[in-house]
Amino acid sequence: MSILAKPTDSGLVEPLPVGARQKTVWQRYRWILWVVILGAALAFPYVVDRPRFWIPNIGIKSLWLGTIAMSLVFLNRYVGLLSLAQMTLAGIAAYGVGYVVVTLDQSVFVAVPVGILAGTIAGFLVALIAARTKAIYFLMITLAIGQVVYSFASQSIEVTNARRGLAPIPRPDLGVVDFTQLHIFYYGALAAAVFCYLLCRYVAATSFGLALQGIRDSPERMSALGYNVNRYRIAAMTFTAFIASIGGVIMVFDRAQVDPDVVSLSSTLDILVVAVIGGVGSLGGVFVGGIVLTLLDNFAQNVTERYMTLTGLVFIVVLLFAPTGLAGVGQQVVRALSKRRRAPQAPADPDVLTPPGITDTSNERKQQ
Repeated sequence: MSILAKPTDSGLVEPLPVGARQKTVWQRYRWILWVVILGAALAFPYVVDRPRFWIPNIGIKSLWLGTIAMSLVFLNRYVGLLSLAQMTLAGIAAYGVGYVVVTLDQSVFVAVPVGILAGTIAGFLVALIAARTKAIYFLMITLAIGQVVYSFASQSIEVTNARRGLAPIPRPDLGVVDFTQLHIFYYGALAAAVFCYLLCRYVAATSFGLALQGIRDSPERMSALGYNVNRYRIAAMTFTAFIASIGGVIMVFDRAQVDPDVVSLSSTLDILVVAVIGGVGSLGGVFVGGIVLTLLDNFAQNVTERYMTLTGLVFIVVLLFAPTGLAGVGQQVVRALSKRRRAPQAPADPDVLTPPGITDTSNERKQQ
């Protein structure tokens, strides 16, 4: 039986609606798109003309921006909470790595786990404070917490070295894998980003992820069914803090230092811009948003001196014409084409439909 049809109770075959037909075709062939994207990402270091510019400034930066923004998208898509603390949590993980490497003079094998653990624990503490709120109150609390961390990082000489930050934080040479080589570090960042994406998709498909979606849609009903809504929200925020911390570790080795700028309001808004441009409802679209933002950061000043204005205009255009982000443009085009196909046909001329020699008696019946 064709996938474009479904059986009915009478045994007849009824064609599927156009939307379901498109969804079925997409589910069958979307793996081709993912293979193309992954192939392009793998070939990226070898197809650009200036690898020493493109790999760190576009490739690696897009990966850690997208990974941090992915934590924001997961929390918004599956829990219904928009957090502005994700860049702050990534910055705490970066500071954890920097403190262990620079201040304590320990190896990267100690620094990376400490950094990820510091960011995850910070996310848990933020969740304890903010999990009982929602909507604009949740957003403002997470923003306020981020500003508190920024103030601390700017003033604490003993821990963060204040405005000077912690440096240098060199990329490690593990012997078997030498991350000091730029393309090797790029592939390591790519592997970490793919791992975070697959982990988010897996968690979303588990019973825990389904419970989160139920809490997002109707927390009162889920609470009546026996689910502890606050505990689930705290667990989800802690999980997203873990994802953001991985992005923070990639960031600190990419920048080779950590300073208060990584937890500033500007950096926080960059993550929000990446998520919105890529698509707040798309886990993979954040990397598209990361590429767009890094391209604007590096090339917009060649077009105009008001490069920040150009970035703002791109943001507004995406909001107006692609509310679901650049990752949803394809679906918007498909929906537009399907609406045109489903447009009602003009009524046919009854004289054309009536065969010669047969009289149309419908009008006579109405008159009787």
